[in-house]
Amino acid sequence: MRSINDLTSIQHIERLLNEFSEQAQHIDEQNRRQSKKVTEQWFSLSLFHTRSSIAGDYVEETKRLLAQLLAAKREESQRFLAEKLSAQIEALATALRSGKLPEQTEEQRETRASHYQQLHEKLVTYRDYERRLTENLTQAQSTGSQEAVQVAQKRLNRCQMAIVQLERQIQHHDEG
Repeated sequence: MRSINDLTSIQHIERLLNEFSEQAQHIDEQNRRQSKKVTEQWFSLSLFHTRSSIAGDYVEETKRLLAQLLAAKREESQRFLAEKLSAQIEALATALRSGKLPEQTEEQRETRASHYQQLHEKLVTYRDYERRLTENLTQAQSTGSQEAVQVAQKRLNRCQMAIVQLERQIQHHDEG
């Protein structure tokens, strides 16, 4: 059963996505009127599966991801989908805020997409490390050895600090 905070957050996300839909529709209309040839790759393949020159298609993918998250039963799946949803919302907010598609050469876009994909792959790896280190800490706590607990806690803390730093890099990358 979802709490009131969860429902409020879901409603907030749905409002954001509706705003994004309106902004995307406006951008798509502008591009049609100006007969602009828009590149089909706005975002990294690791962030969006969609390959389209229509802004609304990316918003629709994010709406589908929200529906997947709401239907997910396993906590691990929920966390993964929530992280991806958050990344998509941030990327859409940045892209749609300007009111137009980012204009980059194909080479710049590919380089940025590759770097961005590497950052996300690294984040997935670090999250896996974090999960295993959390399990190690739990095992150390069950043994009662203070030294083992401290070692496990230090490793987990270093891993979590690396995750925070990587998330900052991704956020910086999203902001352009």
